[in-house]
Amino acid sequence: MKNFTLLILLLITTVSITGCKKDKDEDSGGIVGKWYLYSYINIVYTNGKVTDQTSQTAPDRSNYIEFKSNGTAADNEGDQFSYKINGTQLILKDLEDGEEELYEIKKINNTELVIFNELVQQAGSDQIKYTTETTFKK
Repeated sequence: MKNFTLLILLLITTVSITGCKKDKDEDSGGIVGKWYLYSYINIVYTNGKVTDQTSQTAPDRSNYIEFKSNGTAADNEGDQFSYKINGTQLILKDLEDGEEELYEIKKINNTELVIFNELVQQAGSDQIKYTTETTFKK
């Protein structure tokens, strides 16, 4: 009976360790690599109401951004960026004009990257909010 109990405990421990490792592997991956544009959704709000919405799925793999391990990135048009990740924030800085854009990383794993960007502007008495959710795939 002692051996049977020990065997059951060993089996439970092995399954638990193996199960945890698989979960971690599925969620890891990091941002380094070439990410191809898969789809995007742009929504424009005027004073809190949707005034325009466009979405598209990329028909080919011609648009991409490649993140390198040295903190730089480049897109298919030759634009160069530096990048930083702070928690769920991705900060891209254009190396030509120094302009920074802030994105929220909504999802990242070995095959998919989903980022979200929001910009709010005042146009006279109207508040205009632009949102974009972009999905990339490896």
